[in-house]
Amino acid sequence: MTDTAIIETLRTKLSIAGGRHLYAVLGSYPQLAKFSSKLLQAKTTEGETFPKPVSVNSGILASIPDQEFRGLVEDEARRPEPTAKHVAQAFEKFLRDTLLAKGLVVLERMELVFAYHLELNHLRTLAADDYRILLLLPGKRDRGKVVLFPEAGEATYMLPTNLIADNNLWELGR
Repeated sequence: MTDTAIIETLRTKLSIAGGRHLYAVLGSYPQLAKFSSKLLQAKTTEGETFPKPVSVNSGILASIPDQEFRGLVEDEARRPEPTAKHVAQAFEKFLRDTLLAKGLVVLERMELVFAYHLELNHLRTLAADDYRILLLLPGKRDRGKVVLFPEAGEATYMLPTNLIADNNLWELGR
């Protein structure tokens, strides 16, 4: 789909009062950057500008104090589970705080979420009624599945099929 078509469809869906409001746009990093700049120029049906995308990686790292982070990194090779648990808690806190402050949030740069195989159901459960989430994901559709980081070879990640409704998931045109 084109940037404009996705933004128009998104505007319509965001104007619906209740229900699930988890959306995603797939594309390469350059395509997502171009889409972000067009989204920032667009307005919602209420006449407000779309929010600037927020880096999930930065949000997670900002939620972990520096001294604590150093300790986690030093111990990660021997004991990866505590680090993953800590990153998961930081992700959930960041997500809740960001949503409560803004209502509509555009999330990008989610590599830490996938690197640590964090639970994504928080996105689905939090994105309801007055809270709306748009994910900008480096990926593509492939044989009915959403493949993230397709250029990474075997290190790709499959988005859970039930996370985002198919009609709330768009792929940028080549």
